[in-house]
Amino acid sequence: MFERMASTTGLFRPRGAVAAGLGLGTSQLGTLQALAASTESVAQIISIAATAEALAVTLTGAVIAGAGEYDGAKGLPPMMVSWVKAIQAEEQAHYEYLTKAGARPLTLTFTVPQNLASITNDSKALLDFVVAAEGIFIGAYIAAAAEFAALGQPGLTQVAYQVAGVECEHRTLANYARGATPPNNLGFENAPFHTVGEAADKVKSLGLLGTPSPAATLHYADFAGKVDRMGVSRWTP
Repeated sequence: MFERMASTTGLFRPRGAVAAGLGLGTSQLGTLQALAASTESVAQIISIAATAEALAVTLTGAVIAGAGEYDGAKGLPPMMVSWVKAIQAEEQAHYEYLTKAGARPLTLTFTVPQNLASITNDSKALLDFVVAAEGIFIGAYIAAAAEFAALGQPGLTQVAYQVAGVECEHRTLANYARGATPPNNLGFENAPFHTVGEAADKVKSLGLLGTPSPAATLHYADFAGKVDRMGVSRWTP
């Protein structure tokens, strides 16, 4: 599907993420800006988060654009597409807040490695991937909360958990769509990372931040301007 769209839209360049995102209220934005300007570790945290958010906007945008090509052109169900649009809007809103705070994404160009090519045309593969990816993003924000707490910033710790809660909603929706029973299947969230950097390494290991001979190369700029924010509210904590 990505290869096919490449020839018709120019969005994809085949060659042989964390609403999700750190949603910052006005009261916390100034604090985060000051910390990011003076503390390298905080700047790293929010820059990694912004990278993850840009990745999520990009991947969800690709899914929306190619929704009709899934499962042998049967297409994704309209309800699922509406969920993906809302997820993308949330990710984009938080990316904007992060960059306002001084975050500098590590990259805005992402790749789909050959071993994940099925997420571009098979709904089961896509949903399995979303559940796994959201687990990484949730773990990243739990780690961010701990790091902010260690810096004596309870307000930012709270925001990180508010964001993690929305990431959990995304994972539950994907679980529901793939028929998991129950879709809300954890009594306590996993906390697999001690730092946000560890989460970034996990994402990188998947090949999403650059891999040789990818199935597709995607650019954040191709999707950011097409975000549909309809139906999504609460843009700050």
